[in-house]
Amino acid sequence: MKRIFLLTVSISVVLLSVSSTTLRGFVKDAVSGEELIGATVRIVETGAGAVADLDGSYVIEVFTPGRYTIEGSYVGYEPSIHKEILVAGTKDVQLDMELRERSSQLTEVVVRPRVNKESTVNPTSLVGGTMLSMEEANRYAGGYNDPARLVTAMAGVSGQGDGNGISVHGNAPQFMQYRIEGIEVFTPNHFNEMFEAGYGLVSALNSNVIGNSDFYTSTFNANYSNALSGVFDIKMRPGNSSKYENLVQIGTVSEEITSEGPISKKHHSSYILNYRYGFTSFADKIGILDAMGAQYDFQDFSLKLNFPTKKAGCFSLFTLGFWDKSKDERLDLDEVHSLYDVSNMDGKLLSMLVGASHKIRFGKKWTWRTTAAYNLQHLKTNTAYWGLQRGADNVLIQPIAYEAPLNNYPFSVQKQNEDRIVINTEISKQVTAKWLTQFGGEYSHRYFDLRYRSADDVYEPVTAIREYYSTKDNTGLASVFWSNMVTPSEAWSFNIGIASSYFLLSEDVSFEPRTSLKWQPNHRNSVSIGYGLHSMIEKLDAYFLRDDDGKLLNKDLGLSKAHHLMGTYMYKFTDNLNARINLYYQYGFDIPVGINGSTYCTVNRLFTYVDEPLVNKGNTRNYGADLTLEQYMSHGFFGQINATFCKSEYRGLDKKWRNQLYDRGYMFKILAGKEWVLGKSKKNMLNVSAKYTLQGGLRYTPIDMDAMKARIASGNYDDTPIYKDDEAMTKQFEPSHIVDLTISYRHNGKRVSHTIAFEGLNVLQNETPYAERYDIVTGKIRKDKSGISLPNFFYRLDF
Repeated sequence: MKRIFLLTVSISVVLLSVSSTTLRGFVKDAVSGEELIGATVRIVETGAGAVADLDGSYVIEVFTPGRYTIEGSYVGYEPSIHKEILVAGTKDVQLDMELRERSSQLTEVVVRPRVNKESTVNPTSLVGGTMLSMEEANRYAGGYNDPARLVTAMAGVSGQGDGNGISVHGNAPQFMQYRIEGIEVFTPNHFNEMFEAGYGLVSALNSNVIGNSDFYTSTFNANYSNALSGVFDIKMRPGNSSKYENLVQIGTVSEEITSEGPISKKHHSSYILNYRYGFTSFADKIGILDAMGAQYDFQDFSLKLNFPTKKAGCFSLFTLGFWDKSKDERLDLDEVHSLYDVSNMDGKLLSMLVGASHKIRFGKKWTWRTTAAYNLQHLKTNTAYWGLQRGADNVLIQPIAYEAPLNNYPFSVQKQNEDRIVINTEISKQVTAKWLTQFGGEYSHRYFDLRYRSADDVYEPVTAIREYYSTKDNTGLASVFWSNMVTPSEAWSFNIGIASSYFLLSEDVSFEPRTSLKWQPNHRNSVSIGYGLHSMIEKLDAYFLRDDDGKLLNKDLGLSKAHHLMGTYMYKFTDNLNARINLYYQYGFDIPVGINGSTYCTVNRLFTYVDEPLVNKGNTRNYGADLTLEQYMSHGFFGQINATFCKSEYRGLDKKWRNQLYDRGYMFKILAGKEWVLGKSKKNMLNVSAKYTLQGGLRYTPIDMDAMKARIASGNYDDTPIYKDDEAMTKQFEPSHIVDLTISYRHNGKRVSHTIAFEGLNVLQNETPYAERYDIVTGKIRKDKSGISLPNFFYRLDF
């Protein structure tokens, strides 16, 4: 008895001293979401595994931290492999396996598993789409826990050094569409539309609460409407339904907390909550950030509640909200070279999304998902100028008593408030193993309160206040689609569909065919090609520009449209190393352009307002090639090299082709990283990754120097640029060089994981020009540059 007692105590001590990480998740049908009871999940390296229970769930205890290959399999389905899954630390690792049904019964044929990096979350996408792993956003240089920044590492996608506006294949950022939980939403970027159209400093989306999502660069499926460049289809992940987990992070740019856990363990219901407070103004004051004479403060939160049921389907509630404040500080006198330099803008932005979603299976083959949401974005900016006077020599502008308290002369007021009520529904049926059909639609009713007024000058007394638009009204946008995925053999797949959109304001309708095919003759080679006609409405303020008599000038603008054609060839050298070539062509028509000799086009919209009458008679063309060589993480190393050669043009009523604003011409990127497992027990991890981006500069129209000097000589100190319209978009700024760096060290304890990290965006502080201005002091042209360096040192606890 004594020996038995001692043996029992010894075993207990050993077991208690061994810490483990739980790998858990669900195995489901990729289309219907049906639980695949009896599916097998195993860790390839160790052979440890589990069988999915009556809920389709599995649990595997892992005692040695590291990265593993996880394979899921089920009779009649393609095996699925998830490579380099990090299983370490105190938090459970949630890995849901979604298997795709085989199109045919195979005999004596070796079926190679589908690697998760090679396919999108949407099982019907064949071309133009990429699945984004949110775990990559945490370790990739420049990721910054920000999904929007993660995609700028991709070929054909350009970003900015001081923001995350996304330009796809030379299109302006405002032509991007974001979708959250299946519905179209406003751009979820902090400070978006406050300075530039499509701009954003950081995203309100956070990889701590976002699941794997899809990003599309062209020829997206029929269920995506109202976008001309790309689509970011974002999924919020459910919280851990088995145990409570928390995250606390303290950094130099933002502080945040995340909490998740079960609401009911019995019913697998869960919650996940994240809150973040950012204070870049503090980072500016302590000297680690140059905010260029401005204060930026932001905060955001997100929440998802998930309620699966046995018979009534799965219900979920979700919300995302963020608030921003921006205020300019007065520059020193020797830094004043234009009216812009003595401006004072006070901006506030509120954005909110609240929604509910329901997904249910009925019969053996039907799946029905419906999402309803309320989405608002309220933006208000007031711009004023410090007191000014004409110089005695009639050449310079001098601030009045610059060191003393100054008066603010109002210049412009802008309000863009829009509220949307949105409902989206989609029904899928797996008619046969070879045919999946989907149909559905979305309707958003939009209530808006828009106003923009501006003065002609800023001298005392301020005169000639002009109101460009002031309206309070509502309208709607409806879309429907039908899509069919056909897989006649293991080598061939087709997607054929049609979409239609109707804009109530202009009573314009569009019918849009979409089709794509994929041929995969063997496991190393695949060829995909797709075509789609796409359409999009403008930002609502463009429709309500008024003339001096109050007449609406652009109310009849219809949908902008574009044909997309894309082909992709992919070759796999190994399971971890592949090469891809994309060839694309986009031809736009019915694009709004200026009249009466104007060379303006909405594809060149840089600012947050439109002040010109427009007609749907313009064209665009975007074409080029993307080349990518990618190494998936293997033995701790991952990397990617890609290059893009592109051309983006537009033409107006004069039928002359000109460069688009975002016609960069070329992009080249290198991303590489290495992860080391350290310590005697192999519990700790060091990650170093870097990204280098070289891209051509933005296009611009040169300023007419003679006209500017003549205006100043006449005593009119208005430095609003007078452009050479006959040379519109003929010039290009210098290329930009951006280096991002991430270094992190993680110690995994038994109950708490500690992470210390440095995330450096644009660590070399390179500034790139984006606009020209006339210098009223020197009488020469100077370039406005952007390129905020955003270093974030943080300490994080997971427990």
